[in-house]
Amino acid sequence: MAEPSFEELVAQLEERAKKLEAGNIPLEESIGIYEEGAALVDKLRGLLDSAELRVQRLQGRIQDERTPNDGPSPPPDAGN
Repeated sequence: MAEPSFEELVAQLEERAKKLEAGNIPLEESIGIYEEGAALVDKLRGLLDSAELRVQRLQGRIQDERTPNDGPSPPPDAGN
């Protein structure tokens, strides 16, 4: 089975938050729901970290493709 998407994980986290906010469940069940939410947060952080790394790599590639020959000429030395 495929891993849930970021959006699906957020929806699951929101569902658990709503259950906890309702406040009409026993303590042990609340703790279990809280633990599930914490695990979801960990997964979401991992996905965000991975996405950030991908963006950084893409930005690096874009900058690597911009060689000094592609950009404007450097200004001449003022001392010459």
